[in-house]
Amino acid sequence: MSHHASTKERLPILDQFYATILADLPPIRSVIDIACGLNPLAIPWMPLESDTQYYACDIYGGMLSFLDAALALMPIKHSVQQCDILQACPTHQADLVLILKTLPCLEQVDKQAGYHLLHTLNARYLIVSFPVHSLGGHNKGMTTHYEEHFRELIRNDAWDVRRIEFPTELVFVVKKTAL
Repeated sequence: MSHHASTKERLPILDQFYATILADLPPIRSVIDIACGLNPLAIPWMPLESDTQYYACDIYGGMLSFLDAALALMPIKHSVQQCDILQACPTHQADLVLILKTLPCLEQVDKQAGYHLLHTLNARYLIVSFPVHSLGGHNKGMTTHYEEHFRELIRNDAWDVRRIEFPTELVFVVKKTAL
């Protein structure tokens, strides 16, 4: 996990990260991990039900082949799929969708990608996160910027949102109140 920037930043807080963000959610039996990177390797730290179906998607096929082999060694049902979520995001139903540090990257290509993704995904719960500092470690007001941006994306939605800030990541736990 230390070979991928996002998961490497999460390693020091991994023990508390998933326990904290998933603490108040009902049992999770299906997960979609959008632009997953190496995040599925953190499944052992996620408090998931034993019969959980984990669906990982990313644009990089070689990495997905590695993840498929690694996940086969874990006691979890899984599938991996190469996908360009700017063209077509998964629309199947899931209990939870992970969108970890993904929106800023997508919105560099398409300014509407974040809004479209949040409103297209078919899940009751979303975990959306943003970096709190640059890859160089600089704090550039990113926490305030991303929080304001996220709140603007969902301003017309009656969704319940819980904000959690970690040293490396700003997280929003979203309960979509209407699907």
